[in-house]
Amino acid sequence: MDIRDHEGMSPGSSRAAGIVTMAVGIAVASWVVFGPPGDWEGDMRWVRHGLALGTLGAISFGARLMFPDTGEDETSAV
Repeated sequence: MDIRDHEGMSPGSSRAAGIVTMAVGIAVASWVVFGPPGDWEGDMRWVRHGLALGTLGAISFGARLMFPDTGEDETSAV
Protein backbone atom coordinates (compact mmCIF):
# COMPACT_ATOMS: atom_id res chain seq x y z
CA MET A 1 0.00 0.00 0.00
CA ASP A 2 1.24 3.46 -0.87
CA ILE A 3 1.91 5.91 1.96
CA ARG A 4 -0.23 8.51 0.22
CA ASP A 5 -3.93 8.76 0.94
CA HIS A 6 -6.64 9.01 -1.71
CA GLU A 7 -6.14 12.76 -2.20
CA GLY A 8 -2.55 12.23 -3.31
CA MET A 9 -1.09 14.19 -0.40
CA SER A 10 1.55 12.63 1.83
CA PRO A 11 0.67 12.32 5.53
CA GLY A 12 3.36 14.79 6.58
CA SER A 13 2.28 17.53 4.21
CA SER A 14 -1.37 16.87 5.04
CA ARG A 15 -0.67 17.34 8.75
CA ALA A 16 1.38 20.49 8.11
CA ALA A 17 -1.42 21.96 5.98
CA GLY A 18 -3.92 21.02 8.71
CA ILE A 19 -1.87 22.76 11.40
CA VAL A 20 -1.54 25.91 9.30
CA THR A 21 -5.26 25.90 8.42
CA MET A 22 -6.26 25.47 12.06
CA ALA A 23 -3.85 28.20 13.20
CA VAL A 24 -5.26 30.66 10.65
CA GLY A 25 -8.83 29.70 11.61
CA ILE A 26 -8.14 30.21 15.30
CA ALA A 27 -6.37 33.52 14.64
CA VAL A 28 -9.24 34.90 12.55
CA ALA A 29 -11.82 33.62 15.07
CA SER A 30 -9.94 35.39 17.87
CA TRP A 31 -9.86 38.58 15.80
CA VAL A 32 -13.61 38.32 15.14
CA VAL A 33 -14.35 37.84 18.85
CA PHE A 34 -11.88 40.29 20.39
CA GLY A 35 -10.97 42.66 17.54
CA PRO A 36 -12.48 45.50 15.52
CA PRO A 37 -15.49 43.59 14.05
CA GLY A 38 -17.32 44.23 17.34
CA ASP A 39 -17.83 47.79 16.10
CA TRP A 40 -19.44 46.64 12.88
CA GLU A 41 -23.13 47.52 12.83
CA GLY A 42 -26.01 47.18 10.42
CA ASP A 43 -25.45 44.98 7.40
CA MET A 44 -21.78 44.49 8.29
CA ARG A 45 -22.83 42.21 11.13
CA TRP A 46 -23.62 39.60 8.45
CA VAL A 47 -20.00 39.79 7.32
CA ARG A 48 -18.96 39.20 10.92
CA HIS A 49 -21.23 36.16 11.18
CA GLY A 50 -19.92 34.86 7.86
CA LEU A 51 -16.34 35.19 9.09
CA ALA A 52 -17.25 33.34 12.28
CA LEU A 53 -18.84 30.47 10.35
CA GLY A 54 -15.92 30.42 7.92
CA THR A 55 -13.43 30.09 10.75
CA LEU A 56 -15.39 27.17 12.19
CA GLY A 57 -15.23 25.51 8.78
CA ALA A 58 -11.49 26.19 8.50
CA ILE A 59 -10.83 24.70 11.93
CA SER A 60 -12.90 21.61 11.07
CA PHE A 61 -11.16 21.23 7.71
CA GLY A 62 -7.76 21.58 9.39
CA ALA A 63 -8.64 18.83 11.85
CA ARG A 64 -9.72 16.60 8.96
CA LEU A 65 -6.41 17.26 7.20
CA MET A 66 -4.47 16.43 10.35
CA PHE A 67 -6.41 13.24 11.09
CA PRO A 68 -7.83 11.85 7.83
CA ASP A 69 -10.66 9.36 8.05
CA THR A 70 -9.60 5.90 6.91
CA GLY A 71 -11.67 2.78 6.44
CA GLU A 72 -9.56 1.04 9.08
CA ASP A 73 -10.84 3.36 11.84
CA GLU A 74 -14.45 2.16 11.81
CA THR A 75 -15.76 0.87 15.10
CA SER A 76 -19.11 -0.69 15.85
CA ALA A 77 -21.57 1.28 17.92
CA VAL A 78 -22.43 -0.22 21.27
